[in-house]
Amino acid sequence: MNTTKPRKTAAQLARAVDDGRGVGEALRHLDRHGTESGAVAVAEALARFLVARCDSHHAGWRVVRQVVVDSAAHAPWEKCARRAVPIVARDLLSLSQKGGRTQLAQAQHIAALRRAEQIAKHVDQAAVVADLGLDQRSVSPEEWQADLGAAVKARSREQVARAVTFG
Repeated sequence: MNTTKPRKTAAQLARAVDDGRGVGEALRHLDRHGTESGAVAVAEALARFLVARCDSHHAGWRVVRQVVVDSAAHAPWEKCARRAVPIVARDLLSLSQKGGRTQLAQAQHIAALRRAEQIAKHVDQAAVVADLGLDQRSVSPEEWQADLGAAVKARSREQVARAVTFG
């Protein structure tokens, strides 16, 4: 008698992730089957899930978000979250090609990084820098995007200021 369950299809995994279930199983599926048809749907479902939960599961993102809010910037939060999803999905598919196992924390960090990069495009750099008490400096939009993305490693305003100052 065979007691192993049949493997879930990519569509089943994507639906489960959309319902907030089976995230680890979906990550393992991508790691093993990232080049198969259906992998894109699983990656997109994971990306939507991970981007949405940055507020509750990524301390660095919460610090960056608070710094942006404190600077009185009016960022289009939801629009930027939606724009981050396809980028996170591509990143997850790319990770699956490298072999090894993608950890949930690693995937969550990628989502936070991409959200910060998307927000950077809409945030007044001068306002954030001034609110952090830093000397004004002008960097290219690409550098600002990279700096704010790097800041998701921060756990405090001071660490965000260092990330923004030193990239």
